[in-house]
Amino acid sequence: MIDTDVVVIGGGVIGLSCVNQIPVGLKAILIEKNRRCGEESSSRNSEVIHSGIYYPHGSQKTEHCKVGRNELYRFCEKNQIPFKQCGKVVVATSQDEVQFLEGLAAHCEYEIVPFQRLSKNLIQRRIPWVQGVEALYFPLSGIFDVHQYLRCLEIKARSKEVTIATNSRVSRFLSRDPWILEVEEGDQKWQLRAKIVINAAGLEAATLSNEALQVDRYEHKLCRGRYLLINHLFSEPLSVLIYPVPEEEGLGLHLTPDLSGQVRLGPDTEWWSPQHKNKASKSLYDCDWDTLKKEFVAQSKKLLPSLSEQHLSPGFVGVRPKLYVEGKAYRDFLIERHERYIHLLGIESPGLTASLSIGAQVGRETEAIS
Repeated sequence: MIDTDVVVIGGGVIGLSCVNQIPVGLKAILIEKNRRCGEESSSRNSEVIHSGIYYPHGSQKTEHCKVGRNELYRFCEKNQIPFKQCGKVVVATSQDEVQFLEGLAAHCEYEIVPFQRLSKNLIQRRIPWVQGVEALYFPLSGIFDVHQYLRCLEIKARSKEVTIATNSRVSRFLSRDPWILEVEEGDQKWQLRAKIVINAAGLEAATLSNEALQVDRYEHKLCRGRYLLINHLFSEPLSVLIYPVPEEEGLGLHLTPDLSGQVRLGPDTEWWSPQHKNKASKSLYDCDWDTLKKEFVAQSKKLLPSLSEQHLSPGFVGVRPKLYVEGKAYRDFLIERHERYIHLLGIESPGLTASLSIGAQVGRETEAIS
């Protein structure tokens, strides 16, 4: 039996941010099922720092995104993590979509998120490969190196004498007062006793909470987002994020340059479950890239009329945990404390941008019950 004050389940950006905010004087252990921290959703995304423009007023997503965005820029600068505040353009390709931009502009004025309007002529001058009638430019959006961010968070946690157990999975909750967890590490099993449990397990967090709290309330439905890489389409390097008007289930296929100049197109929205497996998609991260190229060209025709399959090459697949509570879609982050148990569910976009702000809230909650 190993004893600790706090156990954090999950070593993605959220778990690492939380464990770095554990109050001084408390002993902490982080449990991560993969061989390295951040191998799932944390490192399979657009690497975008969001400005906080789409989410409802007063929501956890809005508040944590706006605070987290500022904290993340400061953190990157202080710790020499590569980043670029390049800005984002949201483009309307028809007059119907212009109405959405008007609503978005009004929302951003209310939320005090700065933006600029771009006319059709300005769009043609600045991003001539894009077809649009009007656009909004958001200067606070940016990109950064997620992998270096993860490494920095892990180094900081270890410097605070946090024990990080990789290749380890919480298999059972044996007791609640105190918390006793059974942990599997390869063929071995060991037990961990803790005063406080923080569940930041990402895709598996809802399942763990149902077991820990002895309820059947929470479900994460998995939504895959696939990315392709764009080659030889632009006459000069893309220096800004380009987004279409959002779709019902996501932000639409958008263009995101990384810090090396490579441009990604994606992600799409594909609901996934083990029952949906087929020959081309044997696991969560498999993809039929040739079929996807055809789909992406068709979906991007209005925004990128010159895009063809020859411009596209395989990228990667990310997964978003869409939260359902008692069978109903829950559109916000869910950060709840149940006595000495804290869970973080539905942490999808903008969870990466919001990670430092979320970690700070969990740190405050931990201090209150320690």
